[in-house]
Amino acid sequence: MMKIKVVSFAGFRHVLGKEMHVDLPEKAKVLDLLQAICASRPAMRSMLFAGEELKEDVNIFVAAKNIESLEGLQTPLAGGDEVALFPAVVGG
Repeated sequence: MMKIKVVSFAGFRHVLGKEMHVDLPEKAKVLDLLQAICASRPAMRSMLFAGEELKEDVNIFVAAKNIESLEGLQTPLAGGDEVALFPAVVGG
């Protein structure tokens, strides 16, 4: 097992708190992490996903890198990684 630190911002913080730690099996990916979060906090599913797809307004960073520039939901995680969840900020 490996421990992943999850920090959340804006609306996500209301459900998850400022930070949490999630234990995942070795070789877990970002999708595995999100599924674990949704299993423990069901309200997050509708905030993160539209059906089975990640919502476009959800930004996820692993070790300060946007998963869009990595392998998306299939980005591998390593023990001690910090994953940040941000809803898109819009407005003027």
